[in-house]
Amino acid sequence: MKKKQLAWVLTMAMTAGMLVPYGAAAEEATEAETTGTEAAAGEVKDPFDYDYVSEDVDADLTIYRYYADTDKVNLDYAINKMQEKYPNLTFTMEHRTDSDGSTLRTWAAVGELPDIFEINSAEVYKTLKDDGTRYVVDNEVENTKFYDLFSNGEAAKEARTADDGHQYGFGCEASNLGELFYNKELFDELGISEPTNYEEFKASIQKLEDAGKVPIALFGAEKWPATTIFSLASIAEGQPQGLDAVNDGTASISDDVYRAAAEKYVEIANMGAYGKAALSTNYQQAYEMMYSGEAGYFLSGAWFFLTLEADGMGEKINYCKYNVFADDAVKEDVRWNALGGYQTEAKYSVNSQPPCGLDTETVTYLGLEMEYWTRVSAGLEGNMTTVIGDFEFKGGTGYKDYYDNYGNYKTVCNFTGDLSNGDFVTTADNACEMVISGNYTTADELIDDIAAGGF
Repeated sequence: MKKKQLAWVLTMAMTAGMLVPYGAAAEEATEAETTGTEAAAGEVKDPFDYDYVSEDVDADLTIYRYYADTDKVNLDYAINKMQEKYPNLTFTMEHRTDSDGSTLRTWAAVGELPDIFEINSAEVYKTLKDDGTRYVVDNEVENTKFYDLFSNGEAAKEARTADDGHQYGFGCEASNLGELFYNKELFDELGISEPTNYEEFKASIQKLEDAGKVPIALFGAEKWPATTIFSLASIAEGQPQGLDAVNDGTASISDDVYRAAAEKYVEIANMGAYGKAALSTNYQQAYEMMYSGEAGYFLSGAWFFLTLEADGMGEKINYCKYNVFADDAVKEDVRWNALGGYQTEAKYSVNSQPPCGLDTETVTYLGLEMEYWTRVSAGLEGNMTTVIGDFEFKGGTGYKDYYDNYGNYKTVCNFTGDLSNGDFVTTADNACEMVISGNYTTADELIDDIAAGGF
């Protein structure tokens, strides 16, 4: 994966207009201010008025991507818009539930990949690219001027251009950063303040534990959250690249910074931070634990703000503004070193042999059009972490704070599920699971396990 210059990406992401106007009236389109769903919907035009796809196209497109919560609302909006235009076109939505690409690997092995699929694993991205499964979408992206439609389009296009100069997929999201969310109502009830340093974080864990709560609702059924928390601790100890540096071979897991991070990571696990069922808990269960008040904290990406807004939880749940593993003396120094946030090539790809029976060019045009309307819906609903724009902002206090401070972040590192070295990811995931399960109770056990893998 290519490393991006964050400042440039953020500058592009934070520009004023979400959707760059299209057509002859481009310079005049900003005169009409969109102030809500109904008003804005009347202003949105269809830029996909091309001869590439016949309006009587007849097929069922199978789409594999996250299809729940606010994403489902936005995708349903896109599907409705497209079926108005293509009445014979239907969609079969396959909801993505994994974060490591395991489902795609299984389908690829038996030749049953969908027409369009979401890839959120760098290793699976490379595998499917190398074996020719992913269609090169260069011509369709250029013909439609897809990235000209978005304020952050240049950044998104550059992010999805591979080292060989080709694009094997598309997507227009701004970077989502990783955040530790917490239940404000529960904290107020227990007299807990939002932690700004490690000692305060530990104290909050103890209060939650004493109150019979699960301090951190970890969805350990997916492997990356546990390892990503270790990466967050590494950032707090002064390694802004977190575990990326070990993945890339520019640092060793035995370095002092990782040992110091491991001490804190293991310490809170020994305090009972994750409860006893963390490794069998899925994303939805962990979220429900946190918003119901059964648990205090919940680690997720900034996309979680969209779920909170859709569920009306924007004022009940907030996020920690500081790295909770940072010592008080250095908390300001590491505050703007972000967890997560890389733009990646691995997003929505087109099967080089679409099972729907349409040619790859047509499937690609339809996929680009669907993505456009999905993001229009996001803008109309005020969901601005995907494409930053000038639609009316609708969100809770925490969401607004995140939006306002997004441009302050100086460095980013990957969610560990997006790292490129599959052997390292597997080794680190397994070692971190041993900590979460209580089988490893010292930092040396964690570090030595990963080091034994040659890292």
